[in-house]
Amino acid sequence: MTDPDELWRGGSAERQVCIPAPLRDLHRAILRQFLQTGTPPTAAWITGTATALGLDGTALADLEAADLVRTADGIVTVAYPFSGTPTRQRVELDGFPAVYAMCAIDALGIPVMAGKDGQITATDPHDDAPVQVSVQGRTWTWTPPGAVVVYGRTTGCGTDCGSWEVMCPHTTFHGSRDSAQAYLAARPGIDGEILSQQDAIDLGRRIFGPLLRAGRTHTARPGRLPADRSSAVHSPINRLRLRSTTL
Repeated sequence: MTDPDELWRGGSAERQVCIPAPLRDLHRAILRQFLQTGTPPTAAWITGTATALGLDGTALADLEAADLVRTADGIVTVAYPFSGTPTRQRVELDGFPAVYAMCAIDALGIPVMAGKDGQITATDPHDDAPVQVSVQGRTWTWTPPGAVVVYGRTTGCGTDCGSWEVMCPHTTFHGSRDSAQAYLAARPGIDGEILSQQDAIDLGRRIFGPLLRAGRTHTARPGRLPADRSSAVHSPINRLRLRSTTL
């Protein structure tokens, strides 16, 4: 198994800290808009917010090139950890509207990022069985108790794909380790591993926990950030490389 301390390298937190402060502020504004409204921001809203922050017309393109945000038809469809379209992972935090997460790790990162209790409702892609994860205070409760997370990527996308294509469809909740093993065995095109509950929670915390903390200190290693779009954190064996313009 890959060292859990290495899985998060090159993820959203590391990529965000490598960009200029005004662009980080725009990224945080997009995440807060998702969190507070439960709906994806429009490209027009992002452009207006960017202007208010003193950014030029390339700001949205810069975030898209960084594989932190993706838009289609004038709407944000991806802003890790949020999905602008329905997924298998629905997250409802106390006092906030429900949102969809891009993958299982993203879903686990949302309560930590927001500092809120809440519940994740998901379905196991192997048999469509329900999986629920709730957090109250610092206590996480998984149902069924033996639920796990598959942390996988497709092996056939190439180097110019974003994490939303390579990793997100294959990083999923499963009701049991047996279900996760059967899921991977039936999909030879997926390179994946099975994470315990605590490893999955810790990974979500490290990737997404710092994203809304303005002025935070983070141990980024820009010189080590890889060179193509797919996030290294989303590769179980760190084979994928980030494009040099990523966050």
